[in-house]
Amino acid sequence: MNVLVPVSGSKASLAAVRHAATLLRDGPGEVILVNVQPRLTAHAARFTSRASRDAMRAERSEKALVGARAALDAAGVPYRAIAAAGPVAGTVARIAGEVGANQVVVGTTRQPGWWQALFSQVPEIIDAVNVPVSVIGSGRSGPFERIGVPACVGLGLTALAIATE
Repeated sequence: MNVLVPVSGSKASLAAVRHAATLLRDGPGEVILVNVQPRLTAHAARFTSRASRDAMRAERSEKALVGARAALDAAGVPYRAIAAAGPVAGTVARIAGEVGANQVVVGTTRQPGWWQALFSQVPEIIDAVNVPVSVIGSGRSGPFERIGVPACVGLGLTALAIATE
């Protein structure tokens, strides 16, 4: 079994790596780690050389993969790492097809639904890939995400309603 794990260097992606390691601890297969770095816009890319952009992406990918490699080395699970550039969901789906992944394991922090809808790549990855996706939640949302932002939005909408009267 080949298990693809998108890795960002976050605690949530490390939880996904540990889950993938438990899936493959007793069976054949490997974990494929993938770190996807975004491409710069054409406007921003004009001011940097291709070599410097590639070096920056390679450095960021390597930094994001350090914890995942250490966890898999400690677990004794075979793996390979891929660094890629492009849109996250589409790139993960493309690589899943290229490597013959049987499953994708994605880590996410436990956040309110509205937060996930606005800021998470997980729904896009689920839609883009053609294999089962396991979503591993880790951590806990803080009071800012649970209370602060909705309260501020509510106050802002109230102020807007009052101002338009």
